[in-house]
Amino acid sequence: MNFIERLAPFAVQLGQASGVLPSLIIAQGVLESASGTSDLAVKANNLFGIKEGSGWTGAVYAKSTTEYRANGTPYQVKANFRKYPSYEGAVKDLCYKYTHGTGWESHNRYAAVLNQTDYKKAAHAVFAAGYATDPKYPEKLIAIIEQYNLAKYDKVKENANMVKVALDAGHGINTPGKRTPDGEREWSFNSKVIAAAIKYLKDYPNVEVLRLDDPTGKTDVPLATRTNKANKWKADILISMHHNANTGKWGSWTGTETYTYTGSWKNAERLAAIVQKKMVAVYGLRDRGLKKANFHMTRESAMPAILIEGGYMDSTIDIVKLRDDKILDAAGKAIAESVAEYFGLKKKPGATAAEPPEKEVDEMAQPLPNTQKADMKGLLAKAYKEKVFSEDHTSKVDTMTRGQALDLLISYVARTK
Repeated sequence: MNFIERLAPFAVQLGQASGVLPSLIIAQGVLESASGTSDLAVKANNLFGIKEGSGWTGAVYAKSTTEYRANGTPYQVKANFRKYPSYEGAVKDLCYKYTHGTGWESHNRYAAVLNQTDYKKAAHAVFAAGYATDPKYPEKLIAIIEQYNLAKYDKVKENANMVKVALDAGHGINTPGKRTPDGEREWSFNSKVIAAAIKYLKDYPNVEVLRLDDPTGKTDVPLATRTNKANKWKADILISMHHNANTGKWGSWTGTETYTYTGSWKNAERLAAIVQKKMVAVYGLRDRGLKKANFHMTRESAMPAILIEGGYMDSTIDIVKLRDDKILDAAGKAIAESVAEYFGLKKKPGATAAEPPEKEVDEMAQPLPNTQKADMKGLLAKAYKEKVFSEDHTSKVDTMTRGQALDLLISYVARTK
């Protein structure tokens, strides 16, 4: 699989969801990462040179980069760049920049990039917004798009971007053994979560949902019938909701876990990781982690499939959570939000906005840290006393940005050589 083939699925999925032409994203990746061979691309999956920023909590990759002084002379600085598990994270952050702007301006300078249908206009809009300083940047992007026929990724067939989600509440209301020591049915817990997930998924456009179990719970639909139904429907993902049991008698075991089929299934594992994190947060129980098992629902599904065990029905700890309808509703919402994160979906206008990804922050526009202000005042006082500077800048330190401090520091070093 070549670089474009690796990048294209993320560009199409996230670009279409954000209103950014996939051809533009791919061309930028080709140009800025040398088709995935740059140091940043190889070691950090960072295709667009996105720096860490103060809001970033993920991994970083440090490398030297060339910056330029006001007079145009270059100098080397060590900088931290965002490190991603895959190309998807890089594309997601690039799209977020285009849809939300820089984060330090009151307006979105990239607004003209959005919802373009002409890749030439999109390329020029990126340049006009100040994304790059190379005057030939738009022409280079256009040449790459035409050389590799990237415009084909911009052509969206009707319903081609429809997401099909198969949801399953495990068992039926009368399935033997599937109940608490007090007789409460597992299916009832499972069904409340799935019903909430269906409700919250309606907040997202272009999502179809197929429920695989009997919504009344009266029939325990055979497992083969469930997976056959999902496969015939050509679902994009399958999520089966369950709640665990240990001995069938009350005990103090506890925890939430999410399963994929045995072996390596990267897409299912990615979905499971997203879901597990949100489920642990909602239930507030022990994180039992991601697990593998030879379950029918994950084995016989033709699409990425996961099975969730929300908590133990025979646990004196977990049952408190399972009996709380607000928590089960929140668990359903967590599933919907996980689906949205997995596919890069945005809520419909008017729906409650999901928490956005971390913004890329302009470090140079941030205030000078308090720990550095005293040092800066001492340096500037010395520079004024030694007549390195004709003006005393110490009174400006309290409101000084990192960029302003760096400019003064560069001037001081240059003048005292």
